[in-house]
Amino acid sequence: MSEACPPNRYSDRDATPPTSSSSQPHRPGSSRGGGAVTAKGTEVSSRPAPSREFVDYTGLIRRRWGIVLCCAAFVFAGVAAYTFTLAKTYTAEAQVLVAPTGFDDSAPEAAKSKLDVNLDTEAQVAKSLEVAKEAKRLLKYEDSENHLLSHVTVSVPPNSGVLTIAFTDDTARAAANGANLFAQAYLNQRTASAQANMKAQMDVISKKIQELSEENKVLLDKIPRYSGAARTYARSQQQIISRQITELTGRLGSLTTTTINPGRIISTASTPTRPSGPNVPLYLTGGLMVGLLAGLGAGAVRDRLDTRLRSAGDVERMLDMPVLLELHPAGKGDRLGLLPARSRNGQEVHELSHQLNAVLGHGNHVILVTSATEGPGAGLSAANLAAALARTQSRVALVCADLHSQESARLTEAPASVGLAEVLLGKRSLRNAMVRSPVQKRLWVVPPGIDTDLAYELLQTRQMVHIIDQLRSNTDYVVIDAPSTASSADAQAIAEAADTALVVVEVPDARRKDVEESVRALDRMSVAVLGTLVVPAQPHSTARLQPRRVPRPAPGAGSAAGSPSGSPSSSPATSGPGIDLEAFGDGPADRTLVDPPRDRAVAGPRRTIAKPDEGETEHRPPANGSEPDTTSVIPRFSGGHADSDDESGRP
Repeated sequence: MSEACPPNRYSDRDATPPTSSSSQPHRPGSSRGGGAVTAKGTEVSSRPAPSREFVDYTGLIRRRWGIVLCCAAFVFAGVAAYTFTLAKTYTAEAQVLVAPTGFDDSAPEAAKSKLDVNLDTEAQVAKSLEVAKEAKRLLKYEDSENHLLSHVTVSVPPNSGVLTIAFTDDTARAAANGANLFAQAYLNQRTASAQANMKAQMDVISKKIQELSEENKVLLDKIPRYSGAARTYARSQQQIISRQITELTGRLGSLTTTTINPGRIISTASTPTRPSGPNVPLYLTGGLMVGLLAGLGAGAVRDRLDTRLRSAGDVERMLDMPVLLELHPAGKGDRLGLLPARSRNGQEVHELSHQLNAVLGHGNHVILVTSATEGPGAGLSAANLAAALARTQSRVALVCADLHSQESARLTEAPASVGLAEVLLGKRSLRNAMVRSPVQKRLWVVPPGIDTDLAYELLQTRQMVHIIDQLRSNTDYVVIDAPSTASSADAQAIAEAADTALVVVEVPDARRKDVEESVRALDRMSVAVLGTLVVPAQPHSTARLQPRRVPRPAPGAGSAAGSPSGSPSSSPATSGPGIDLEAFGDGPADRTLVDPPRDRAVAGPRRTIAKPDEGETEHRPPANGSEPDTTSVIPRFSGGHADSDDESGRP
């Protein structure tokens, strides 16, 4: 069958009116960073990406709560074990009232209170080595003075002249005895220091008296030999020295009779009744806080090193790409299928279809759907997107270009007969390979076909681009279920004929690097990536639909006009000379519109009724009371058909 050259596939794309920022695909209720890209490759700006706020850190806790709790529990258990293995300690306190001795080392102007004693200085003196030596002698302590001082703490109560000396030991009695004796050692040291200061003053005064006495004696010897003014001056000097000697003698006598009062112990230490340490609540609280901080640090490190994408939030956070669709998983162990229009996931797909209509505008558009990882996610997304676009009164063609997967064909209930593989191999025309989906009357499907192994290498040829251009000229939307970019370069080659691309992210199997490489590969082909579609990873199905090979007829037997009924050459679903598209009539009503609003697979085996006189099959539409849409016609293919103007589209 000869076919006319397809129209320029860039004409509609260039005629697409520019879109405004209001037509940017954006899911409500989600914070998107950056902007989206239209089909013409221009970026639609949106609000700038928000800065990292407190919600990002709470999100880190939500993502890594297991690590945080494990670290906190581990550290808390270690601190608790260490705390309960510590020996109990007892603390006793003795209070000393510090009295001025008159021979203190501290200056009166630096006193802590109105007393002429600087208590801050005395607190430091109480923990000096001199006091420790005296306390070691009294306590008969065997260790060093520094080790003894580690058991002592000295504090000054505010607005008082009292020193509080606390002593800590392993037993209650030792703690009380240590506090009392250490307080006594401090008083003894204070007394000794005062006595030393007093003795030093007395020695200075005695030395001065001795010097003045010798000088007075010399003057007494010289006065008789002087006369006149010299004698008068010598006499006056002798009188002054005599008065100084008298004063110094009086001071020396006063010092000799002075009694030193260093202070007294006003509160002796009593034997403590309960241990003072370890402080279990303080240790446990501190251990818990340290464990939480360690857990947050470990969670932050793990979050930075982990590139696995587990949710739509991870895609936005790690890739800074808009998420246009997020499908919620089905029941445990169940696979998602063709989604009912009124279900939660179905409404999400409908929203995506309207967003694409707004962004792409009027014209004929080709949408490439590929996955960053191998899996059925691309087929699931492409089939549901094509069905949703068809519900918007658009003519949609779904091309199952992933020849090694039957997912999209299975969901749309396309027969496992001839398809894209035979078109690429030149065994069938595109018209004969297209079938109308039994579950959506405005959706046409090009299934993978039978000889997929032979046609696999032809996906990267110009023939594939020519096929897509043909579909573009006859439909409103062409949705391509492309192979994963991680498995081959087929998606990149097919992207040459696409207006825009959608990257499917299967969570939690996909990783950040996979999606980045997929987007980068599509960018190199100058195709605009609108965003990502987040779908849950589907469980492996044991009843996966496989293509059924039809026996090939003998040479010349396939074209016989009187072939037997039911043979491959005459069956509309086989590899005979063309598929009888009229067998679908105007197509069944949309079965996804009347199903219960639950996310379940609605695709199932098609029921056929055999015609006894013709040996052909007839598809029975569901009895849902809706009339088929007679305006939905088979896409026309110009050229090579004598009845190209026939609205029925029959070959």
